[in-house]
Amino acid sequence: GKPPWVRDDQTAIPLRACTRCQRALYHGVDCQKLHYAAHKAECRKHQTKKKATSSSRSSSHNAINSKVLQTQHNKGRSLVATRVISPGQGIDLWVNPNNTIQNHHPSATNGNNNNNAASRKRARPMVPPVLLEGQRSSRCAVCFGPSVPSKKTTGAESSKPYAMVTCSSSSCEQMAIKAGLVAETKTIRNVLGHGRIPKVLPTALLVYRLLVSTLAHADDDDENGRGGGGHSNSWSEILNMTGQPERYPKNDNAQAHEQAVVLTVLALLQDTSNHSIRHKTPLPTEQLLVLRIREILSRVKANAFSITDGNSDEEGGHVLGTAVFEHAAYLVNHACSPNAVQQFSFRQGQFPCLGLVARQTIEANSEITISYLPMNLNWTKQERRCHLRQAYHFDCECRLCVE
Repeated sequence: GKPPWVRDDQTAIPLRACTRCQRALYHGVDCQKLHYAAHKAECRKHQTKKKATSSSRSSSHNAINSKVLQTQHNKGRSLVATRVISPGQGIDLWVNPNNTIQNHHPSATNGNNNNNAASRKRARPMVPPVLLEGQRSSRCAVCFGPSVPSKKTTGAESSKPYAMVTCSSSSCEQMAIKAGLVAETKTIRNVLGHGRIPKVLPTALLVYRLLVSTLAHADDDDENGRGGGGHSNSWSEILNMTGQPERYPKNDNAQAHEQAVVLTVLALLQDTSNHSIRHKTPLPTEQLLVLRIREILSRVKANAFSITDGNSDEEGGHVLGTAVFEHAAYLVNHACSPNAVQQFSFRQGQFPCLGLVARQTIEANSEITISYLPMNLNWTKQERRCHLRQAYHFDCECRLCVE
């Protein structure tokens, strides 16, 4: 009969490449099946090379675009670009002070390069973020999304001195339990009910959660550790953040606020200790606790972010709460005309995460900066510097202020 590579009209049948290795050529599936036993080893070898090349190209494309600069004149550590970052491009925040990617990020170990690149551009909160007082009864304590509880729940919450609600997502309810928010709410209501403190300031609650996380650090393997959905931080991780310098004397309002925070955290800790809600290790002495509370408060004031529901650029957004984020997030310095802007991501079952996006082209080896002030305020240079001096205890020397 006629050769199999010629059609009835005597035209040649085109050859087709093996779909796996793209090297061996066949006239059709039947030819490929007959040759597969001899071709199999060679095919697999070229498949491995192809995957390695593809992975290398993807890794190069998704290379880390930021690193930590350990020292900088009058600024200490800062975040700088390792390559050109285009406007609108995300900036990697999962870079620790040793300039290495954190491998314990849960989303960074799934083998998907795209997911890896996306996950390292966001920073997780060190402890659960805190909603502002006016948002507690209407926003989910986990994802910060709008909460629409039932009438029965609404009435029950409104009659209690402290509100903590979650949205309709079961994942948020489970996370609230794992992160200790439900147990914490019982402690706060107990303290408020006995009149030990008049109210719970958001800053005091954030300091309390950070301090409790250091006490839970010794029990990382239990349900309150990283593996169980809770948060634990070593004391060295807290001290790694830069605190407010004591170069300016505190005014009466600052002193009163600090005292209120200290008294609130002590009251919560004492109640927590009595009921063994969050930690199993004995509490330090009250004198040492006060020192630690003040150390953490100094770092919260210098490094906490206000979480907004919109782009924190010129249009601003509604402030929902406050949080301290991990690693490179707290190394980003201020500029009155910054080259990056912070954006927050919200997903059910997760606490809000922080991301940075370039506002303009950032050249390689240039410092990455954000504004500590709302971008939609038309303040003069004197007003900006005065506010930064009072709130963050430094004199701004950015290009806009110096010129």
